[in-house]
Amino acid sequence: MTLSVHPAPVGASFAADLAGRRVFVTGASRGIAAAIARGFAGCGARVALNYSADADLHAGFAEAAAALSDDISRIGPPAVLLEADLTQPDAASRLAADVVAAWGGVDIVVLSASIQIHKDFLAQTPADIALQIQINLMSNIAILQGVIPVMRRERWGRIITIGSVQETAPSGEMPIYAMTKGAQENLVRNLALQNAPHGITVNNIAPGLVQTDRNAFRRRDPSSWEAIAAAANPMGRAGQPEDIVGAALFLASDAASFVTGTTIQVTGGAHIPWRAATARGIPMPTP
Repeated sequence: MTLSVHPAPVGASFAADLAGRRVFVTGASRGIAAAIARGFAGCGARVALNYSADADLHAGFAEAAAALSDDISRIGPPAVLLEADLTQPDAASRLAADVVAAWGGVDIVVLSASIQIHKDFLAQTPADIALQIQINLMSNIAILQGVIPVMRRERWGRIITIGSVQETAPSGEMPIYAMTKGAQENLVRNLALQNAPHGITVNNIAPGLVQTDRNAFRRRDPSSWEAIAAAANPMGRAGQPEDIVGAALFLASDAASFVTGTTIQVTGGAHIPWRAATARGIPMPTP
């Protein structure tokens, strides 16, 4: 498999030959994960889409998973839909078993499902903390424990976690979320060491401020959103979900076969120390 680099419009992705690869994406129905799933499908991969029906309904996107599945069927092999509520302690291990059973294995895993609770540290309740740790960490651990043995048997695998700029530039608005993303990045480096001898790479992508339905509440006031985006990074703009796809395709391709244990920062430069937005009286943006 190769990664072919060619001129492309702004926001378009690299093209990688991933024909026949089995890709499992968590939290896939919306936002960054949905864009990544479309990108893999467009490169010929078979894609399994995990989603939470309750989460989509609560967010006002009850048909998101079905719509994404329809999109994928138009550009690549039909998707497999796997609904699971990752707030439940045993759901993630069952999910891993289901995707392995559906295909007899899995080649590429993209761990994107997460939850943010916007509260000051002192206002975070035990329930808030437990929920973020369950979805952002415990479910990922269970999925990895389910798929890594299969990848080891096949002597090939790609594990990609979706982290956050908050691993290096944390926001006081969601301290537990930032903590879980930092812990996930540490786990990536640990698992990269353990699995390199088995032909498995483990890497992390850290997006900065990306315009998704998750931060739609910030766009109720367009002028406020413009100020937040301008202060988010040296580029002075929010990213789009499609901006993250190229990094995921690269890490999944043979072009990245010697890349493991690393984080690709897709932040518009926000991870680099620079003049803090808060110094200008603008709330620090969060992805």
